[in-house]
Amino acid sequence: MLILFIISSAWADDLEDIVKYLSGKVMSVQIKLSLLDKDEEITWDAESTHMTVVGRAINIRLVGPGIVIDSYITPFGDLEENLVLVANGEIWFASADEGTRYETFIKSLPVETGESIIFFPLGVAVDSDTNIYTIQLEISLQPYEEYLKQTR
Repeated sequence: MLILFIISSAWADDLEDIVKYLSGKVMSVQIKLSLLDKDEEITWDAESTHMTVVGRAINIRLVGPGIVIDSYITPFGDLEENLVLVANGEIWFASADEGTRYETFIKSLPVETGESIIFFPLGVAVDSDTNIYTIQLEISLQPYEEYLKQTR
């Protein structure tokens, strides 16, 4: 059986308009999470890049030895103007003395595209040897087209 789809020029024009609209709304969100020791030296870090549109949250869940971070990063506003970045989440970490600790955070900041934002510290973790670590989150937003130029 042969099925034939015919796309009308009006529908094709609508599709082109949708693509143009979205191309101005899609952005890349680069995230770097670092664990710093008492001397502020990085002992562990992880990086990731996600694509989203304004108003849609990105969920980031990081699981490590003795620590779980579950966060949501949501950009609001217009890519051509200042954005507001909202970061909220939860942190669970094990401590030899106190058992499992739980903390929450929510922060909102104005940000320009291409600018890095550092949430520092998000929390404090203590390992079994009572070493103290702070958690730092660095976030950078940029239009998707700029991200593509950098990765090529």
